[in-house]
Amino acid sequence: MCLRAIGIAAVFAAIAGTAFASPQTRLAISGAFHTTSARLVARDESCGFKTKARILSYMSNAMRVGRGPAVARVEFTMPHYRGRGRYDARIPAPYSRTAVQVVTGRNATTGVGSFYSATSGSVTVVRSKNVGRPRHSGFVSGTVHAKLRHKRSSKRLRLDGSWHCRIDPESNGG
Repeated sequence: MCLRAIGIAAVFAAIAGTAFASPQTRLAISGAFHTTSARLVARDESCGFKTKARILSYMSNAMRVGRGPAVARVEFTMPHYRGRGRYDARIPAPYSRTAVQVVTGRNATTGVGSFYSATSGSVTVVRSKNVGRPRHSGFVSGTVHAKLRHKRSSKRLRLDGSWHCRIDPESNGG
């Protein structure tokens, strides 16, 4: 009986170790609309790294907004990426954007409907492995806490949670 209990405990420890080795993206958006990463419509989370410009980019899976086909995605564009650490969510990014934004669309396959830019907050990179290493997969994970405002109105959002992504070798250092 004792050996069986030890065996079961070992199985649970192995499962727990696997779960902790592979973090999950858990994002929550509230304010003008509400959604979470539990409401996925499409599994197409992605990230990449541009070596010369030192830009890390991240795009979350599409999350359903309301009951219709509308979706929201979280995007990071972090210029001057330097590895683990804290980054200001308001850093200017290309195309008159901020480092952190929430993008909405009519459905998971359409382009940008509108976007919310960060007015405060930060992205913290907790783990960074092989980022910018050509022909290798990279891995990045961390947390995000930001307040955002719609570009053309007074609508506001709050974004909180944890994120992770794997950088494919083709997108790691181009």
